[in-house]
Amino acid sequence: MTASLRFIGVIFGVCFLAAAVSAQEMRIYTTIRDQSTVKVNPQGDKGRIVVSSLMLFHSGKIYDYIDPAQEVTVFEPSLRRFTVLDIRREVCSELTQDEIRQFLGLAEDAAYKLLATFSDDESEISRKSIELLRFQLQPDFTTQFEDSKTKLTMADGKFQYVVDGDLTSSPEVLEKYLHVADWTAQLNSVLHPQSLLPAPRLMLNRELKSRGIRPLTVMLKAETAPPLHLTAQHQWKTSLEMKDRQMIEAWEKQLRDPKLRRIPFRQLQQETLKSEVARRR
Repeated sequence: MTASLRFIGVIFGVCFLAAAVSAQEMRIYTTIRDQSTVKVNPQGDKGRIVVSSLMLFHSGKIYDYIDPAQEVTVFEPSLRRFTVLDIRREVCSELTQDEIRQFLGLAEDAAYKLLATFSDDESEISRKSIELLRFQLQPDFTTQFEDSKTKLTMADGKFQYVVDGDLTSSPEVLEKYLHVADWTAQLNSVLHPQSLLPAPRLMLNRELKSRGIRPLTVMLKAETAPPLHLTAQHQWKTSLEMKDRQMIEAWEKQLRDPKLRRIPFRQLQQETLKSEVARRR
């Protein structure tokens, strides 16, 4: 996917379940809208759709497909392995959970070193960037929960999540969902350097787990440059459609193709960054 699309995916951590429910099939369709385009007192204006995604789990694997980027991430919990497949470029790369943690540790170390270089006489814009970066490394939310609405708000001065959901009837499934969502957020933070660091989302996931909330709508506001105001809406379904099975079959066929270019994750990072820079020009 493009950097901005995958970045948006990272923000909401929209991904799916794991091995304990592998015999079960499930799908979640997500649309993410840019709420910054909505005028004051809008009349039916829900905001511009910036990305849609389809997450499927089938036969012990979790598939996260981003349209129109033509990118799918396949997670195999039993192997603790992610495979990133760029369908359009016919390239793929594999990464283990341990490697994700190693790469993320390097990114966090670089962020701390960057913070150490700033001084008190920096511009206001720079100071705001510093504060946001520091918050991403060590988030500290104020949490409010409206039990009657199953509405969770986690916020600080420059970062806010608002989740509308329902109480899950299957805590086990919710736990597996949030576990994979955690790892997907970390994966995308290291794959796309312009992404937010995952700690704020991990903290939100812990809160959802402790309260047994299945997220239906997740809103994010962040004082980035430019500011973010995004809303993700999730449609959950407990079975796959015929087209879902056809897509899974096509992805698996491409992953088995000997002509598929298989590259190290470092190379995938570099190629992804080059593509992102080129698209911003």
